[in-house]
Amino acid sequence: MKRPRRRAAPTPAPERVPERLVTLLWYTAVALTAWSFGYTIMRGSDLWWHIAGGRWMVEQGTWRVFDPYSFTAAGVRWLNDAWLSDVLLYLWVQAFGMESLALWKWGLIVATWVLLFHLTARLSGDRLASYVAITIGLAVAAPFLDVRPQLYSFLFWVILMLGSLVQPQPKIWLPLVMLVWVNLHASFLLGVITLPLLLLPAAVAGGDRRRLLAIGGACLLACLLNPNGAEVFTRPLRYALDPSSPFRTLGEWLPPFQPGGIQSPAYPWGIGVFVTGIIVILLLGRESGSPEASADARGRNDQARSESARYNWGRWAVIAVGVLTLAMSLRSRRFVPFFAMAQALVMAQALALLLRPVAAAIPKLLPPLAATALALFWLAPYPRSLYAFDYMTAEFEFPVETLNFIETNQLSGNVFALYNWGGYIHLRTGGRMRVFIDGRSETVYSDETFLQYMQVLQEAHGWKQVVEGSGAQFVLWPRRQTGVINGLIGDGWQSLYRDYQSVLLARRDVGLGRTTAPPPTAHQLLAVGYETMLQGDYADAQRMLQQALEREPHLQPACTSLVQAQLLARNVAAAETTIERCRQMYPNPDRDRLLESMLAKVRANPAS
Repeated sequence: MKRPRRRAAPTPAPERVPERLVTLLWYTAVALTAWSFGYTIMRGSDLWWHIAGGRWMVEQGTWRVFDPYSFTAAGVRWLNDAWLSDVLLYLWVQAFGMESLALWKWGLIVATWVLLFHLTARLSGDRLASYVAITIGLAVAAPFLDVRPQLYSFLFWVILMLGSLVQPQPKIWLPLVMLVWVNLHASFLLGVITLPLLLLPAAVAGGDRRRLLAIGGACLLACLLNPNGAEVFTRPLRYALDPSSPFRTLGEWLPPFQPGGIQSPAYPWGIGVFVTGIIVILLLGRESGSPEASADARGRNDQARSESARYNWGRWAVIAVGVLTLAMSLRSRRFVPFFAMAQALVMAQALALLLRPVAAAIPKLLPPLAATALALFWLAPYPRSLYAFDYMTAEFEFPVETLNFIETNQLSGNVFALYNWGGYIHLRTGGRMRVFIDGRSETVYSDETFLQYMQVLQEAHGWKQVVEGSGAQFVLWPRRQTGVINGLIGDGWQSLYRDYQSVLLARRDVGLGRTTAPPPTAHQLLAVGYETMLQGDYADAQRMLQQALEREPHLQPACTSLVQAQLLARNVAAAETTIERCRQMYPNPDRDRLLESMLAKVRANPAS
């Protein structure tokens, strides 16, 4: 009797949507989304002195700097806790050019938020929830994503969390992360403060506690390996805990709900999302384990219990980190981006709990395709060209042409300049023009120096005596702040040069000899065209401003000034065309509202 032939096991049907394709689409969507939020216009000044400082250290072959850039703190040790960032920025500029820093910024932002997406997806087990959460975080953080060393801190904080929070045992390379981070930016302190919280889940879930203590201690010791030693800890803490410091009044360090400085319109919404996320986790997440452990139907063995405990304690650790960064951001708006990242970790897990009942019904390809399309839509209005750097740094709001004049005539001496312009002066003159104060604030300057500067800026009683007694031979001041300029001209000072943004004054007793105009540039044509417009010669003004745009097609002040000249000449049709040209250069809602307001006034009263 023949035995029945055993049927071959059916071959499993191939997966209809390859998982690699879905993963690739998700990470593409995240990268494009992060890029689209990397176009913030920041009228900051720190970038310029960071590059100048990096150049000085490379040229001098040292990382310890005794101030070469001011006449009020000359020779004082500059406690530069971002020395390595400065060197890297300078070397990048030397290798690829100044405008390529747009790529540097975009690259760091994309790397940070792609890794944050990876982290949130591992914590939540849901990539759609993670994408929504980090996009909200990007909206909150975007106004603070400047071309400055703090971008390194965002990246290194995510790396620190990846190496500790989602690991059964913390990675042995964490001390190396802290060693590099401490030399890049002072925000390494956030890593030190949050590291115990990040290591807590592994400790509670039965991790090797000796290893945990060894790695945590090594991270702390690694932070002492920097040119400033323990001062990298004490200086920021002393500054943060001293409410009487006048430098605390700088706009970038004010509380987020106080007027002035950088504002994040999405920040209140971020707080609401964070609180809502905590409530959802408390209500729905009590009995749920990790995505991996919950998939194990028999998973009550020791390994599954350990995984579940680590995951549940990880939730509490993430919430604690979010509460900590929220408290820090409420005290100073500079910590808003860190809170934005922390709330994304909480919100991703909350959204995953809410989406779990319907997640299986959503086609795998649909969410990443929709996210990619949305990211491309957000990115479309912005230039993918390096000239975006000029807008992201608002370089046209610095005294570009006046520094051309200073360089052409090799002027040197002490200059009382706007605080935000100091770093730009260092970069352009290499210390030949020494400033009264600049954006390095308390790392170099005394409280008294800052208070005297504020006295002049606010034109408070005795401001002129401050300038006269400072030892300044020049004053470089915004031309639209006429009080200081008019108060000095004719009283021992003379106007030496002016451009679109600034006026350079010199003491009458400074022997300058004959000065030479700098070679023609777009900024020079902008300055002359703007001056001609103020004198009422609108035809010549339009001609010169158009020539400025021919030389530098993306020079925003030339475009906006041309609109103004055309409207003053009642050439409404030409002004409408130029407004559209300004829009296409770079999206800027504030500029567009101003131009539309000017156009509306002329339309309403064409004869005035």
